[in-house]
Amino acid sequence: MEKTVRVTSSSENHLNSNNVSDGVEMILSQSIEDLSKRWFRSRLSALKSFKIDSEESFFKEINELPETQYEDLLKIIFLNSRNLGLGYQKQYNLAWERTDFSRHLQRLGSPCLNGDWENRISANVLTRLGCDQGRQIGSRYCQYWREAIDGLVAGLGDDTGYMRHSSVVVGDQNCTDVFYQDEVIPTDALWSNEMRWGPLSIEMKEKLATIEKKFERMKVSLSFLGLSEKNLFYKLEAKENLTCGTSGAIYRGLLEKWVENNFPSFRLKDASPVAVYGEKT
Repeated sequence: MEKTVRVTSSSENHLNSNNVSDGVEMILSQSIEDLSKRWFRSRLSALKSFKIDSEESFFKEINELPETQYEDLLKIIFLNSRNLGLGYQKQYNLAWERTDFSRHLQRLGSPCLNGDWENRISANVLTRLGCDQGRQIGSRYCQYWREAIDGLVAGLGDDTGYMRHSSVVVGDQNCTDVFYQDEVIPTDALWSNEMRWGPLSIEMKEKLATIEKKFERMKVSLSFLGLSEKNLFYKLEAKENLTCGTSGAIYRGLLEKWVENNFPSFRLKDASPVAVYGEKT
């Protein structure tokens, strides 16, 4: 059975379009409570695989978990949430659209999903002042919810991407989550999507342009893409086959040193098209 198609044109099918929209909204409204419960169980399942009995006890001990174990847990949180979203699509024969996320996510029980929504042409932006739990527990609390939300969005929607642009626990003024228009089948356009990463300041752009030109002279194409929670994303492509092995390590080493000297509060991250779930941030 094909998925429900939402017609948005004002053609002679306008009446049928309204009926479809009403039916979709009814499915979403009636299923959201069950989705919230199942999302909780999917997260709990991930925790239990690490012999953790509850989210409450986990949050009390979250900063005691070894880094490698914590990264492994984030991967499972992401995957469990994504699988839940995919199962929802199959059960209801319906993929969420961007506007569905802004209307219904706040009912799913995450402190990161309450705030002020701004609907833009190519993105829906959620901004909030941050939560007490995040300030008290620290960045791991926020990372946990970020990965859970990222996975759920990846499963529920076919053409909606998710990125956390800013977070108060890393020194940003507010927390900003962006649900942007993505491609069902990725193309090179993903690198020019303005909403995928947070914006760079004019001062940063000027300094970054300098290093891009230096790498260009070394026959390496370097592009700085944007920010996410004090992470500076970049794409590095050698015009010759140099990104692997010793040459690639040298280029990345030079880049890391330059960023550390000029922007010590930012961490450099390679925007690889290969998904590394714990690093999807």
